[in-house]
Amino acid sequence: MKILFTIILSIFFISCKNENEHVYEHGHEACEEADKVSMEMRKFDDYLVTLYKESESNSEKVIKKTDSLLIANKKETEKYKSQIKSNIESKLHYLKAELFYKIGKYRESIDELNFEDDKTGEAAIAHAANYVKLKDYKTAKSFIDSIGNRNGSYYALGNYYESIGDKISALKTYKYNLEDDKSRKHFIYYIWTQKRVEELEKNKPLLNEVFFPTGNPSFEICEICNVDNEKREKITQLLIKMPENQNWSSTTILESPYDTGKSYYWIRIEAGNKEFNYHVGQKTFEIKYFNPKTKTSITLEDWRKRK
Repeated sequence: MKILFTIILSIFFISCKNENEHVYEHGHEACEEADKVSMEMRKFDDYLVTLYKESESNSEKVIKKTDSLLIANKKETEKYKSQIKSNIESKLHYLKAELFYKIGKYRESIDELNFEDDKTGEAAIAHAANYVKLKDYKTAKSFIDSIGNRNGSYYALGNYYESIGDKISALKTYKYNLEDDKSRKHFIYYIWTQKRVEELEKNKPLLNEVFFPTGNPSFEICEICNVDNEKREKITQLLIKMPENQNWSSTTILESPYDTGKSYYWIRIEAGNKEFNYHVGQKTFEIKYFNPKTKTSITLEDWRKRK
């Protein structure tokens, strides 16, 4: 699933909204064009949510509707919609894969997943979910091993161990995940993992499946992250306006209060050929210069005096 496309658009849109930058006319036009493409993507995601809702009562009807949408998408010629055709195609195939899995047509689900060349991350988990249902545990494990460092990877591995009847390995995997991933307690996979440990320690029945990651845009992996995202956007705007960052090219958030429990964000900015690190208060939005080598932060006023 081509989520990176949306992320890139979002970053570009943030940079477009900086009113203090001196941007040439063609730059403004480029921003407007990107915004229109992004708008079309949001419209499609909203419609995709309605398809998922409809599928709750009639999956097969939605599968047929999705086939028609795929045909229409291939014929799409509208200027902005045509720029997201590959994204739409990818999401529709994943929707079909998810619905085929839901109604027990696992081979058909795999066929839809094979539309994408990428067999890592959520796609790998989805493949593993199908192969577990087909009792092809060797193939399922090969996909589990190819997930990579993604949200839900340990939860999927624990599910796999439960599916093959290995309760000890399942508990070991879940507990390792809870211990290793304490900073992500607000993520849904952490919460699900806690529930599985509780169930297994009460000798409740083992799972016989690996969870199938949903492609529903309304699914919240982290409910509190929406609040975090709003703060991140505001912080990005504040940092871009700083004179030191006028040749801004990228923003990397290395630490978030929601993950670390600290009162600030650690953010790295690349501007031209320079790199700057900052601590930004979660509540006050006060910006301080941070030196990662000495692990000390100072006010911008003091930092500028020392330059």
